[in-house]
Amino acid sequence: MRENPRAGEFYKHFKNKLYQIITVATHSESKELLVIYQALYGDYGVYARPLDMFLSEVDREKYPDVKQKYRFEKVENIYEESIRISKELDSVKEDNLKKENSFTEITHEESEPDIKNEESSTGFAKNYFIDFLDAEDFETKKKILIENRDRISDKELDAIYDIYGLRRKNIDIEIDISDMISYLDMQQHYEGKRLRK
Repeated sequence: MRENPRAGEFYKHFKNKLYQIITVATHSESKELLVIYQALYGDYGVYARPLDMFLSEVDREKYPDVKQKYRFEKVENIYEESIRISKELDSVKEDNLKKENSFTEITHEESEPDIKNEESSTGFAKNYFIDFLDAEDFETKKKILIENRDRISDKELDAIYDIYGLRRKNIDIEIDISDMISYLDMQQHYEGKRLRK
């Protein structure tokens, strides 16, 4: 039997989205236990789901290719899981890009140096990107983006948007960076209002 989720714990849905538990509540009429949890992406929506459903296994008939056993699984290290999901999404994007390029006249020799130049000596990300991921508050994240806006690559910006479950406009990188800073500003304002209540 699985343990009930507790307030503050992090869980990953089998569709690779992260959530934080707010509480386990009791329905006032039916006395059914409900898990109240908040998305860690997009508009940070808050959801309620019956505890039994929250703890249930993935429907293998409907989702035969899913590796995760349970619908929601506890995450011990949210930072490492965020990086893992980001890299997985990045890998999918690279695979899709390779498929698109296979229909063009670009040869393997011409495209390989571009991939190497895009990565830093530390692998996937430059130091400021790691600092952004490690930052514990929206103000610090905004400062890191502002201070490094001339150095941010498309790949890194895609990963940042993916982490928050957002879609880039892809019109201009400067506009997309400004949009992300505005989004973080809105989240900071929302979080401040929520904490004052």
